[in-house]
Amino acid sequence: MDVDENGWATGKIDALPLERAWTLFSPEAEARADTVRWAHHARTFFSLELTVTPTKLYPTGAFPLADLCEIAVGRAGAAPARVHVVTVPIDRSAGARAAGLAAALAPYGAGFDALVMRAKRLWQIAETPLADGDARAPLVVAAVLAAVLLAPILPPREVAIFGVKTARERLARLGYAT
Repeated sequence: MDVDENGWATGKIDALPLERAWTLFSPEAEARADTVRWAHHARTFFSLELTVTPTKLYPTGAFPLADLCEIAVGRAGAAPARVHVVTVPIDRSAGARAAGLAAALAPYGAGFDALVMRAKRLWQIAETPLADGDARAPLVVAAVLAAVLLAPILPPREVAIFGVKTARERLARLGYAT
C-alpha cells in the first residue's frame, strides 16, 4: 500500500464489490480514521485490542476523499487478525444505496432505510481476512466501526441490513463472544 507522509493512501481507490465486503453506510462525509476513538471503543465495549495501519495523521484538519488501511483486531495477548478496509464517498459505489435500500425494505430491515438515505460515505471491510486470519474478524471490525460511526451493516451476498446488536448476535452464533 502506497501512502503519503500523513498515512493517506495514494493513487485511485475504488470501492470494494458489495458481494465481497461488509459495507457500512456512514452519515458522516469525512474519511477520517479516528484510530484513538476506534481503539477505545473496541476495548471498552468489545474487550478487544484494535490498531490501524498505517498511522493516519490530519495535521491541517483536512482528510482524503477516499482512503484505505488495515485494521488488526483481537483479544489482548492473542495474535490479532488483520482485515483490509476501504472508505469512499457513497457515490463511488454504483448500486450501494440501492442495495442498502433493498435490504432495508426486506423483512427485519425496518428503519434502516432512513439511515441508508442519509449515508454520505461507505466504509467497507473485505470479507476475507489477511494472512489466513480468523474468518470472523471482518464481522468483528464491522461491528466495532458500526457502533462508532452509527452506520448500518450490509453483509456480503445477503439481502439484509442490521446494526451492532445483530452483529453481536451473529458473532455469538459463530462462537465469538463480544
